[in-house]
Amino acid sequence: MSTALAASVSQWRQALTEPGSSLSGHLHVIYGEHGDAWRQRYLRILDDFEATFGAQEGPVVISRCPGQMNIMGMHIDYGGMPSLRLAVKGHDTVTVVRQRDDDVARLHSRYEGPEGDRDFDPAEFSVRELASPDPLGDSRQALMEYAGQICTERERQTGSTIDDSWSILPQGQLVYLDSWLRGRDRTLTGLDAHVYSNVSPSGGMSSSSALVISTAYAALGMYGVVPGQDMTWEDAIDGVGTSEWIRGTRGGTADHGGMVLGLAGELVSVGVFPAQPCGNAPLPPEFVAVIFDSGVPRVYDEAGKEETVLAYPLGTFVVRDLLLPKRVGQLGWEGLRCDFHDRIELIRDITPENLGITSAQLSELLLEVPQKTSLSQVESWAAEEGQATAFSEMVAQDVGAKFPRITADVDIYLRRRFLFGLAEQDRVAATVDYLAAGDLPTVFELVRLSHEGDYDEEVEDAELEQIAQRAAAGDPRGRLAFVPGGYGRMTPAYDQFVVALNDFLSSYGQDAGAIQRLGAGWGGNVGGLISRRFLAGDERQALERLLRDDLGVHVDLDSCVATPGQGAGLLPAPA
Repeated sequence: MSTALAASVSQWRQALTEPGSSLSGHLHVIYGEHGDAWRQRYLRILDDFEATFGAQEGPVVISRCPGQMNIMGMHIDYGGMPSLRLAVKGHDTVTVVRQRDDDVARLHSRYEGPEGDRDFDPAEFSVRELASPDPLGDSRQALMEYAGQICTERERQTGSTIDDSWSILPQGQLVYLDSWLRGRDRTLTGLDAHVYSNVSPSGGMSSSSALVISTAYAALGMYGVVPGQDMTWEDAIDGVGTSEWIRGTRGGTADHGGMVLGLAGELVSVGVFPAQPCGNAPLPPEFVAVIFDSGVPRVYDEAGKEETVLAYPLGTFVVRDLLLPKRVGQLGWEGLRCDFHDRIELIRDITPENLGITSAQLSELLLEVPQKTSLSQVESWAAEEGQATAFSEMVAQDVGAKFPRITADVDIYLRRRFLFGLAEQDRVAATVDYLAAGDLPTVFELVRLSHEGDYDEEVEDAELEQIAQRAAAGDPRGRLAFVPGGYGRMTPAYDQFVVALNDFLSSYGQDAGAIQRLGAGWGGNVGGLISRRFLAGDERQALERLLRDDLGVHVDLDSCVATPGQGAGLLPAPA
């Protein structure tokens, strides 16, 4: 275990007890004015660790991972598209871990927050029995396929592909880390880990992903591995993040990227596949980010989630292999790049700039994407176009065992889902453009459009034709960013909560702010940017009345402010 990262509990405790220690200074950098409060909290976390696993002098590692907030770019990391994120300062998942000399992993977890404190059922398992029989290498594709096999077997045994236990999340990342370490001639051993978190589980701040990253960082720390230095961001974010698929969920990895790559005071553009920082910008000083718990329970529709996630690779196949080949040599399509097929790997690659076409032509292509289809229907279409082999290859790579609920004849609402992804990617770019131009009213319009994109509504021909006409005329609004799409992750009660807040903000002007759904949709937290004037005076009282009297939310408004903070990390061990 690296001495730069590890120390005995007594050494950690001594350094945390001294307000002037370098460790205390480090905590003040991370938590600001709340540094002393967190110093006391870390002492209590160490007490809980020893109460659970015993007082020993063996070295321990401490990691932390903040929750995160998505400002723009919902549901699009599945397709490798970047999104605007911030790490939420002061909302952390902390893991204290000590290495064992056997293969047993023992984990305890505690949550403390406004919903009440909770100790989760302890978990104990063998890391060797958990491991993949064959190393997965650093391949995200291999990890997804292995996760699909686990979920299929789980469904055979239990009737469900989902494992709802909290411990499946750290188990999943240990599967990945075991393979990563084996590829470097190292062996994952057992461990004792105590996890503390105040990241709200209500949805929106990605509490499950914070658990995955925090425990992964701690496990890596046992081997002296520092993510971003000894492990690439791609492995630390895309690899570790994809391990959540072992739970049975089908999420992307931008949440993990937001909480790893976060910067104090900054909005960070997070890229995925490969994970990478794609730029950052200060949060506009006259605005604050806020997160509200809607009180609407989250609905976990995994069958619906599989259909939406599958729409991205299926739509990409339709455009790349069935629609674009017909445009080659057509009048007006001379700009289409001759290597367009090689340029398209993921939905993110379907842009006018990458393909050498106009925005109007992209809208025309989307008119030919079926509103509703199925794998069997696309298979027949591919056979007619001489693309049967390409279809089989796409199914093997992008469907395989990853989507066990998607059979050949399941309805896939392709156009609305696929277009949402393309439009949301353009909304991220447009948000950056309009922020740079100081056009906050249009930024807030885009936030509201993003929220509407989760309605399960079709994108009709007339809507695309209008966007194409505007694009051809050089209208700045002739871009997909202004088309909501229809991803279908909304419940009426959840929508009504957001609409009520946006109607209230709009009554104070188009530059007052905007709110949208957060996380996977269907329920949980909502958030966005609002003017600082709602934190004081009459405007604050009016907002608090709306939340309390109309929406039934009793909160301290200051506690809802999400301040951009520093991303995940391993605490430096005391000297």
